[in-house]
Amino acid sequence: MCGIKFGGLLLVFISLAVMIFSLLRKEEPFFNLRDIIKAHKQLIRGSEILFCILPMCFAVGLSLLYTAGAQFYTEISVILGIFLSMLLASLSILGNYDFSTVKDASQREKGKKVVRQTINAIMFDSLLCVFLLLYGLTIIVLSSGDFSWIPISMNIIKAIVSAIAYYLFSVILLNLLLIVKQMSKIIEFNIVVKRDL
Repeated sequence: MCGIKFGGLLLVFISLAVMIFSLLRKEEPFFNLRDIIKAHKQLIRGSEILFCILPMCFAVGLSLLYTAGAQFYTEISVILGIFLSMLLASLSILGNYDFSTVKDASQREKGKKVVRQTINAIMFDSLLCVFLLLYGLTIIVLSSGDFSWIPISMNIIKAIVSAIAYYLFSVILLNLLLIVKQMSKIIEFNIVVKRDL
């Protein structure tokens, strides 16, 4: 029985590693995650502490206070489903923006740049949502099993697993705020341009 569980665990980790490696390949034809991450790094340049380090400290602190169980991942999957639908709706709204009426070329390019940045931020946040959904599903399945055969303390493993989930969720929330800020820039740009026409 122990061998079957170990084999299942190994398959989960190997398939996850292969998926991540495939998505991070330089010339991935399906979905180039590397380009999305690069563009997102450019967008948050100068705010890395806010978007990367502080959420990590927050997540570690939370995991020391409370280790997430299957109920947490079930509830967070509902929230992530709502976030994903909001992000995809925002993406469809951005697809309708037309800058051909803007006469000033520099303004037109500025507007297009903000839209591209916002689309990239939405894609990055959507990827994090999907990853956290898959992560939560894996943890829910694994939490029903008996892993007493693992030589490491289960409390340590649960704390690490919880910290990763809290970190991803914190980054998703911060990126939602970034997307709202970018959307407000686009709306403000449209109002100014229409007023100047």
